[in-house]
Amino acid sequence: MKKKVKAVIWDLDGTLIDFKINSIGARRKAIKVLKNHGIPKTQLSIQKSILENVKNSRILFKQYGITREEVQKIITEVNNVVIEVERQAALKATLTKGIKEVLEFLKKNNIKQTIFTYNTHANALLSLKTAGIESYFEIIIGRDDIRNLKPHPDHVKKICDHLEVEVNEVLIIGDTNTDIEAALNVGSYSIALNTKIPNFIKRDAFQKANKIVDVKSIPNNLIKAIQEFL
Repeated sequence: MKKKVKAVIWDLDGTLIDFKINSIGARRKAIKVLKNHGIPKTQLSIQKSILENVKNSRILFKQYGITREEVQKIITEVNNVVIEVERQAALKATLTKGIKEVLEFLKKNNIKQTIFTYNTHANALLSLKTAGIESYFEIIIGRDDIRNLKPHPDHVKKICDHLEVEVNEVLIIGDTNTDIEAALNVGSYSIALNTKIPNFIKRDAFQKANKIVDVKSIPNNLIKAIQEFL
């Protein structure tokens, strides 16, 4: 198998930085907005992502006969409360221990570095600036930069188009299923970063990653794993 990557696509929260976001609090705020607009409590779950709750609510809104324009206003309201929670977290973002050495290693080896994230572009950039690493990345693709988010192929392909590289010349590094699934969906290489996350977040796709690295072994083991793709 040929391994010669030209670019690394990083996940942000939990991978590059400790985002310190109150994810449960954000879900509660989003659910509150949806409940206020008529979605039954039984149809919403704190254990589902905000995207899942919104997706299910869209179906119900349609059944209720709510217009597309009104639904979009509700979704914007949900997005705004979440963005504010994310912004507060971005102001407190700190680097994952040892990650800067990995970024420097890639920079010295002329590997392009980018980010794909569920955060908004502005909050992602704010996090990077807070952590002092924004200069390492050529492009950030947040949830407001693209219609179809990871693990959909579009998220990775948009970055590849910008960098003028092929999907099989890319290494994706992340700590959730969606990161690894994104790599699998386009044929990119992947490293799954084993971090501490809530129990309800599944990681079954990790076993399909090319490599699994424990976050406590950064930078040495992560650099060692990356070298196998260069």
